[in-house]
Amino acid sequence: MACQSEQEQGIIENEAQRSIASKNIASKMLQFETVKELKSFINDRLESDSDLLEEAKEMSSSGRYNPLLLIYNLESSEAKSLGINIKEVAKVGSDDNMLLFLLNQNGEIAIEGKIFRIDGDFVYTYTKGFSNTINEFLEKYNSGAIKLEKGKRIDYSKELNVYAHTNTFTDVNVKEKAMARGVTAHKYFDSNHRMRARQFNGFWGFYSAIGANTLVQEKKKFLWWSWWKTVKTDNRLEYNMAFRSKVTPGYPGYPSSINVAKSGHKYCNCSQAQVVYSWAVGFPWAPEIYTPLEGESKHWAHWYSSNPNTVSITLQY
Repeated sequence: MACQSEQEQGIIENEAQRSIASKNIASKMLQFETVKELKSFINDRLESDSDLLEEAKEMSSSGRYNPLLLIYNLESSEAKSLGINIKEVAKVGSDDNMLLFLLNQNGEIAIEGKIFRIDGDFVYTYTKGFSNTINEFLEKYNSGAIKLEKGKRIDYSKELNVYAHTNTFTDVNVKEKAMARGVTAHKYFDSNHRMRARQFNGFWGFYSAIGANTLVQEKKKFLWWSWWKTVKTDNRLEYNMAFRSKVTPGYPGYPSSINVAKSGHKYCNCSQAQVVYSWAVGFPWAPEIYTPLEGESKHWAHWYSSNPNTVSITLQY
């Protein structure tokens, strides 16, 4: 057997250390002893108008956790350097930056001693040490042994509750001036730069929110792969709309609801111009569900090296 050089041995040891470090941070997540702490955490960032993508980078570089918001905006080389296998990252169909910031790369957050995981069609609530029961559930669900309709939830075991969320995500490229609600719309500056406009609302178990955002993405290429990465530029958003806030089933006051009107704007040189019209968090479930009623949001952005250097679109509610 050939002996390894000191340089080769050093490379192997560095790779092993990197692998251990990536596994450690992959399991790290935000943890809140109470819902009140979580509310304060979210509210502080909304009131200070934080650039969540920049803060997500800081969270990862400091070793605290890998926010899903960051993972969804990584280049392949960056993901590799962090030891992240993109195929194993949680799939959360939402354009809500706050939600993606709260979740780690597995789609997880810990609240009051329970772990919430969003991945694909389900929101899981489980006890630490029992994540294996999620795979057990999926095997039975995929085989047809367990049925679970959209909007329903079941206690699979004492340690695992599963909720089949009703959130949808539609991604399209558009040429029209205005589009109906529920669509993430793209308007192109050129083949490598596009504006992304979105109205979002969703109920994710512990978290519920409604809002809109504007951002610009740049196309990245490596060999035969290509993907879109969020870049910082001048983004603009104006809105004038109304939504219904309804108490979540099971909470005191259900089924009372109120209609709320919101209007305003956000202009910034930032990763994303996002406005959250309303939000709620709770344990085990957020106390409010939001439904858009009427109105519109206007989105436009600038990429000054392109022609045209400004694009816009209006989304109807």
